[in-house]
Amino acid sequence: MKTPLALRQVLGSIVCGMICLVIAEGVPAADPTVSVDAVLRSPFRRVAGKAPGGAAVFPDSNSKWFDHSIGSPTVDFDGTTYRMWFVGMSRTKDPRIPYGFDERIGLFTSSDGVVWRIANGGRPVLDHGPEGAFDDCGIAHPFVLRIENRFLMWYGGIDGRAGKDVGDGPRHVRVEQVGLAISTDGIHWVRANKGRPVMAVGKKGSIDSVQATGMHVIRRGNEFVMWYGAYNGKHTIGLATSPDGIRWTRQNGGKSLPGLSGPKQLGPSVHFDGSQYLMYYNTTVAVPTGGSLWTMFAATSRDGIHWKPALGGRPVLGPAPPDNFGSANGKKGNNHSVHPSKLIVIKNRCGSGTGPKGTNRCRGSGTLRVPSG
Repeated sequence: MKTPLALRQVLGSIVCGMICLVIAEGVPAADPTVSVDAVLRSPFRRVAGKAPGGAAVFPDSNSKWFDHSIGSPTVDFDGTTYRMWFVGMSRTKDPRIPYGFDERIGLFTSSDGVVWRIANGGRPVLDHGPEGAFDDCGIAHPFVLRIENRFLMWYGGIDGRAGKDVGDGPRHVRVEQVGLAISTDGIHWVRANKGRPVMAVGKKGSIDSVQATGMHVIRRGNEFVMWYGAYNGKHTIGLATSPDGIRWTRQNGGKSLPGLSGPKQLGPSVHFDGSQYLMYYNTTVAVPTGGSLWTMFAATSRDGIHWKPALGGRPVLGPAPPDNFGSANGKKGNNHSVHPSKLIVIKNRCGSGTGPKGTNRCRGSGTLRVPSG
């Protein structure tokens, strides 16, 4: 018998510094797998949180490490508690740290996915690696997957290098490589692979010669599958597989995945129902101001490699209200990208959070809901 279920999905936006939730209600499916078609029939809508700008989570001005911005959430639900790992940003004058922002990973918890409390006494749960490590200048873009009684967190490690140091892409853009940490409680983490990257940047000229980061990982049979943000001067999405989450092999000949809309893409979130894949991702869209906005779209695939636009090529979400923390006019320094987390099935609702970071005008985290459909 099919039970009415729902999906929750937390989205993290870059450039406004907040996180919000989107929820799709009335998604009928057999537990635990919701079909891609059912998800696509249930549009998401925003749900205002209690923080400024309708955010659900907001930077803490009293914090020494997430007082400026928060974003890039990744959420797990164990049936009782929601855990949201996020990137906290604070300004720094350390010349080694790219862009002047220090980034660490923290944890919020919630009983309903809307109201959140900071965990671990307000301290980061994963800090910089030791001097000389690939993540000694910061950690960003986490993704957490729970496998039985363990949490596996893949993340982007920052070592202070930039395009000029690897001889590819814009000179100033920082290098990010994929690392892995493991935890039994979501708070205390141990770096895997002896603290080395589990997927380093590619060679010069490859799609990920500057950055391999911003990933989404699923368990498919006996292997892990990772869709990730590749950058070499242009943002695209790549695919890799692994037998253990540590040793990764690039797929599709190391090329960007075909069929996705827009001139560039980042922030993949993939749902697999056993026969079809659904990806939420971001691409840039021109706006009347003359600028462009990173905007979330959807695509489907039968093999996880070749994609077709979904929803008639329309964005997943309409424009945010003018007073919403996610509103932006598209001009430089006032745009954002949404990094969605995995879909979570719970009681006839489907939700996701978003969080932009980067502008001084608005920072925080908010909530989105989806009506029955």
